[in-house]
Formats: sequence, C-alpha cells, structure tokens
Amino acid sequence: MEEEIKIPTAEEQPEDVQETKTEEPSELTEEQQQIAALQAQLEEEKDRYQRVVAEYANYKRRTDQEKDQLGAFVKGEVLKTLLPSIDNLERAVSSPDGEDYKKGVDMVIRQFEESRTAMGLEEIPALGQVFDPEVHHAVMREDADGVEPETVTEVYQKGYRLGTRVLRPAMVKVAN
Repeated sequence: MEEEIKIPTAEEQPEDVQETKTEEPSELTEEQQQIAALQAQLEEEKDRYQRVVAEYANYKRRTDQEKDQLGAFVKGEVLKTLLPSIDNLERAVSSPDGEDYKKGVDMVIRQFEESRTAMGLEEIPALGQVFDPEVHHAVMREDADGVEPETVTEVYQKGYRLGTRVLRPAMVKVAN
C-alpha cells in the first residue's frame, strides 16, 4: 500500500522554514512594487511630456495667428493713411486745368510727408553731409572745387530710416 504523505501547514512548519518561505514572496512583492512604481512614474512622465508637446504646439499656433493678425492690422493702417493721397492724385489727374493739377500733386506730396512723419519714417540727411556708407549709396564721384572730399554733392534719391533701421539708403554723388 501506498503511504500518504502529509504536507505540513505554515503553522506546523519549523520557524526557520516559515521565515524562508515568507521572505521570498515578500521580496518578489517588493520588486514587483518597485517595478510597478517605476512604471507608474514612467507613465506620468510620458503624460507630462505629451502635455508639454501639446501646449507648445498650441502656443506656436496661437503666436502664428497673432503674428498674422498683427501684420494684417499694420498693413491696413498703412494703407488707410495712403488713401487720401490716392484720392488727391485721382482728382489731380482728372483736373483739366494745369494749375489745379500742380496743386493736387503738391497736396499729395504734403499728405505723404504727414503720413511718413506720423509713422516715424525719417528722411536721411544727405546733401552737404559727410559720406556715410551706412546710410548713403554712392553711385557717382566727382571732382568738385570748393567742397571737402567725401562730401555728398547731389542727391538722386532720398533715403529713409525707421528708428535705427535704414529702410533705403540715400542714392548720392560724392566729391573726391
């Protein structure tokens, strides 16, 4: 006959065996807990990263929209200041009298000057000034009597700056 083998319960086992058996599952549990904690931390970091990426994409889209809106607004304001000048040019062209034509063109020039000044666009001084390659573009040189060398003697096209930025240098003739 076969003999029945009885497996002792945890309480029936000797103390040193009980400790060994309970330590192994608790170590695995600690390792599993560490793994679970690290996985949770990784998920949190992934979530935070995805939120930051989404926030940046939204920020970039918003700033691009604002930049486009601001550009359109500025264009509109500039064009609005030019409309009266265009109206006067049209009146001058439709005028049969030569004197009215001259008056109309003078009015347009005056209005352009007012608009230019109101927007902060400054004319670059050139005639009689010492040549400065930062703001003057020399297209000719001449031997001029009674004029210091490197002095602007003639202006072919006015130059303009907006604040410290040169929008267009003055096109000039310079004395040798």
